[in-house]
Amino acid sequence: MVKFENTNPADFHGVWVFCEQRGGEVNPTAYELLSEGRKLADDLGVELCGLLLGDNVKDLAPAFGGYGADRVLVCEDPLLKEYTTDAYAKVLCDMVMEHKPEVVLIGATNIGRDLGPRCAARLHTGLTADCTH
Repeated sequence: MVKFENTNPADFHGVWVFCEQRGGEVNPTAYELLSEGRKLADDLGVELCGLLLGDNVKDLAPAFGGYGADRVLVCEDPLLKEYTTDAYAKVLCDMVMEHKPEVVLIGATNIGRDLGPRCAARLHTGLTADCTH
């Protein structure tokens, strides 16, 4: 179980967007979230980062810059080819623990509605669902 012990909120910087893909096709929600994330990152004066999980998906990453991403972290593994709750939650939580973004945006898709609450519970943090602004 991941847990933020002895952490200082000031150590957390940046806005992340989980860039959902299925079968090598980016869900359009990812582009919408990147655009909104750009506004939020600018308001906070921080970097906007896309997070892309899958297998052989790194070629999808450059397009995210056109929607405002300053950088994209790509996690590739054959075990991430198809979405599974446990694999994606582990990778996302491990990345959050390592890089410490202050905000993570996840779309309200079927995958996002599964992944978001599980990561929030594992990270012992809050979750605000179904936001439009």
